[in-house]
Formats: sequence, C-alpha cells, structure tokens
Amino acid sequence: MQIWRAERFGKPQEVLELAELEYPEPAHQMVELKVEATGVGLPDALMVAGNYPAVHRPPVTPGQEIAGVVTRVGAGCTLQPGDRVLSSTRFAEGFGGFAEYCQVHESETLPIPAGMSAEQAAGFWVPFHTGYVGVIQRAQLKRGETMLVLGGAGSSGSAAIQLGKAVGAEVIATVSSQEKAEFCRSLGADHVINYQETPINEAVKAIKGRAGVEVVYDPVGGTAFAQAVKCMARHGRVVLIGYSSGEWPKIDPLNAILRSYSLIGAFPGARTLEETQSQHAEMCRMAEAGQIRVPVDKVFEFSQVPEAIARVGESKAVGKVIVRGALA
Repeated sequence: MQIWRAERFGKPQEVLELAELEYPEPAHQMVELKVEATGVGLPDALMVAGNYPAVHRPPVTPGQEIAGVVTRVGAGCTLQPGDRVLSSTRFAEGFGGFAEYCQVHESETLPIPAGMSAEQAAGFWVPFHTGYVGVIQRAQLKRGETMLVLGGAGSSGSAAIQLGKAVGAEVIATVSSQEKAEFCRSLGADHVINYQETPINEAVKAIKGRAGVEVVYDPVGGTAFAQAVKCMARHGRVVLIGYSSGEWPKIDPLNAILRSYSLIGAFPGARTLEETQSQHAEMCRMAEAGQIRVPVDKVFEFSQVPEAIARVGESKAVGKVIVRGALA
C-alpha cells in the first residue's frame, strides 16, 4: 500500500514522497482501517518541518486523525470488518494517516456521530476532543462566563467556539482577517477581535471593561498569550493547548500571582479510556443536536497531501483541511 513519508525535515512540497508499506496481520487488539479521509492539523506541518515534540527524527509519517472502514481485526477486538469509525493514529511510530490503510489500537477508535460524513469525521477527533478536555473538563467553563478563544478560525479555535456556546458562555474570538472574522461569527462567536488592527487586551477591555474574561483558550502562544493574560477576570483560567505562533507562551509567575489566575494544561491523551468514551458520547449528542460541527475549509485529493499540509502550515485555512482517502 502507499503512505506519505518524509525522509528528512523540510517544506512539505520538498520532502514528502509516496512510499510503499505492507502491514502484517493486525496484532492483538489492533484493527486495520481503509482510510476514507484524513484530517490535516498544524502538528502535521510542524512534524514535517522538524518542530514537533513527539517526532524527533525522520522518517516522518504525518496524519494524526482519520475516518475509515474496518478491514481486518486482531485477536481480542470487538470491532468487525465493515464497521465505520474515526480514530487517532500511530503517527509518532511511523504509521500516520496519509495512507491507503492504517492500523490502530482498537482503544483509539470511536464511533462516527450519526449523519456525519467521512470528511467531517476525519476532522473531529483532535480539535473537538482537545476542546472538550480544555473547555469543559479542565477549565469547567460555565453558563454566563466569558471565554476568549485565540486563533478562532483554526480547527482548534473553531471547535472551542462551538463548545463554549454549547455550554451557554459568551465567546470572544481573535482572528487576523475579515474573512476569518465572518467565519467565527458564523460559528456563534459573540465578539470577534482582529488583532492586526487592535491589541487583544485593548479590544477585550472595550468589550468587557474591567471585568475581564473567566477563561482563555490558547492554541497560539507567543504575543497572543502575553496580551490575553492582561485581561483575565479574578480567579480566571488560562487553558494551554499549543503554540501555532511557533513560540511557546512565556509564563510570568508574578503576573499569575498578582492577577490570581490559573494556568491549565489540556491534553486528551491524558484521559482514561472511560473518560474518552463518555466525553465522545456527549459530543456525539451535541453533534446530532446541531450544536457542534466540523467546518471543512477544503478537501484535497490523496495526491495533494503536501499542498494540504502547506495550506495549514501557512495559516491559510479557515476551518479544517481534509484529505480524501486514496481508495475512498
């Protein structure tokens, strides 16, 4: 079968190539999926460039999340050939999702919400499970509170906006263009800040006055984080999930003490299997009720994987970029 792989770090269009790989029979509690679609995220661009913490050396096989059809199962599995699921992948082990087939641990697979297409399902796992852990489990955002979402037009930010509205919070999103502002409003954002025009902290003050925001959801880091923590409400919570700016947040302990806010890490991989499954079931109910959806930016063909990853890495996407499976 074919899989996209990079033997060295660099730009996607320069280093990614199609390679041949044959899977053995699935091992105990492993399942094989025919990939229907693969979600593209910033980690794909970072790992190809050599800037992702979980991937230290080539070869690199990007593709963190997929939707597909079970083709083979190992011993001890409950899934059967023909079942459709979404899943995270073993990309850090050399088995990413930009492939014709993918073998994953059965425990990493989850049912696709009713009525959801393969393209949408492929972009559900990472942004929405990260968002649920950050917004609902860790920050415990409540009805009537205000959440500031940095990078609102990205896949992580767009999921957080919808989850915030689903729990009844006021949501402020930051963006870099008018197109992205309109996109965030379409997802339910109550206010949108174009940080190219106004510093985030000044814009939040104009909206909230001295009250500030109870929660900051930060997949961006860098300058955005530095500005966001200036507008925290008393006993606020800052949820850290990434660094799309290319710069990790610079933490000032004295600032956190004086403003009395909490810094919270959110990583879906730290959950128990029971937590993962129960949270997914709740999000399935949200999706089926129309409260959350995967806003697809663009669907690329399997032959266009380098271009798809470059689109995300260059911050051109508005929503989730998807690659259609080679055999779909």
